[in-house]
Amino acid sequence: MQVGIAGSPQSGKTTLFRLLTGMAGSHAASTSNLGVMEVPDERLKALGDTYKVRKTIYARIDLLDIQPYKGQEFLNAVRNLDALVVVIACFMGEPGVEDSLDFLAGMEAEFYLADLASVEGRLERLRTNKAKPVSQSELPFLDKCKTAIEAEVPLRDVDFSPHEQDFVSNFAFYSVKPIILAPNIAEEHLGAGSYPGMEEINRLAQERGYRVVPFSGMVEEEIESLDEESRVEFLMAYGLTQPGTARIARAAYDALGLISFFTMNPNEVRAWTIKRGTKARQAAGKIHSDMERGFIKADVVSFEDFSRHGSIKACRDRGLVRLEGKDYVVQDGDIINVRFNV
Repeated sequence: MQVGIAGSPQSGKTTLFRLLTGMAGSHAASTSNLGVMEVPDERLKALGDTYKVRKTIYARIDLLDIQPYKGQEFLNAVRNLDALVVVIACFMGEPGVEDSLDFLAGMEAEFYLADLASVEGRLERLRTNKAKPVSQSELPFLDKCKTAIEAEVPLRDVDFSPHEQDFVSNFAFYSVKPIILAPNIAEEHLGAGSYPGMEEINRLAQERGYRVVPFSGMVEEEIESLDEESRVEFLMAYGLTQPGTARIARAAYDALGLISFFTMNPNEVRAWTIKRGTKARQAAGKIHSDMERGFIKADVVSFEDFSRHGSIKACRDRGLVRLEGKDYVVQDGDIINVRFNV
């Protein structure tokens, strides 16, 4: 999975990229626009603290800092991304908000035009017999997409049936991508509950199904330089429990329909990323292909039960460790031990 960070010039998008990828203050940050962000998870930290393991490995998502390309260059950069974070320059006051919202409107318009071109191109090839339909339902699907796009309804908001979802996956549609708005606000607005452009941003988000996660680039850079104890105190002073970067990373993870399950051994606790709805056998394959091929059963306990009773042993004593088969649908926060034989 890959998420892109976009925004108007001087919006703070590259600052956010560096913070999310841990490149803040590094020389690499000035030359690289590719990185990896960890998805903070207090549950995984709790497991690591309980068992005093050497390594705690968080879920990760590839991140791209999209350069200020225009037109087709921008579309090419976005084409294979799974989601977008758009930074809004609220720290620059109303002019910064206006520039950022103009960027957002231009981006949306380009997405609609590109999607419409894809749909009309396919319709033209089908109607002139230059291509064969995948099935009888492809033409109604394309007409449905065309109607939505012409009405400026993003395809992510269209109710597609399961077989139509298969058609969607055959196209590199832009308006299906989840979008998160990240207002970059000034320090004085961080604990105030309001910031320049907030009403307009929230209105747009509600209309278009965007998530809104404010952060302050300047404050986040200061937080990054603190030790853990000082960081907690600093956040509390602003009435926050998590840095903005952690909330943005989590919002991106959720927007992609991803969940985590956990594994443990004497050396490490680890979060594994899967799509919501993944079954136990396929989830085991995320750990190792041998586990999927030789899957027998999985010992499963929810993190909630673990947290309530304090250890896997205590959960086992209370009958809370379940033995699940290959068709069990893994739930977010499941702690899993795979039994397999190859």
